[in-house]
Amino acid sequence: MVLGFAVVLLIGGAVWGQSEDPADGIGLSVAEVIARFGPPQSVHAVRGLEEWQDDVVFAYSDRELYFYRDRVWQVSVRNAYGIRVGERRGVIPLVLGDGTAEFDTHTLFTFAEGSWPVTVRFNTDRNGLVSTIYIYRSDF
Repeated sequence: MVLGFAVVLLIGGAVWGQSEDPADGIGLSVAEVIARFGPPQSVHAVRGLEEWQDDVVFAYSDRELYFYRDRVWQVSVRNAYGIRVGERRGVIPLVLGDGTAEFDTHTLFTFAEGSWPVTVRFNTDRNGLVSTIYIYRSDF
């Protein structure tokens, strides 16, 4: 029984693709990000529709961290909560269950527990495949 549970944990970690919740980076300061993840591989700006929407992004091999002022407000990853980039969109509600909201170009799932609400946005391409995954603080 214990061995079976350990196998489930190992497989679950491989499916989720990360040993920690990818949303854990949200709310970290610049200093906390560097202490936790090390220096970024690159830093770039992402232009928003308006000036106040511009972000500084720390890019790592497995994630990108988007800063608002001096705190991370959004994380981009290649897999989260059992869903990977390239998967069919129909898998999302099967894996996450109730609470998914589907739109033409994306699917949303919101976690209400925690210090602030966090939403996962699975953008999809015209073939119905997940193209990008963003996890963000949805009270901004």
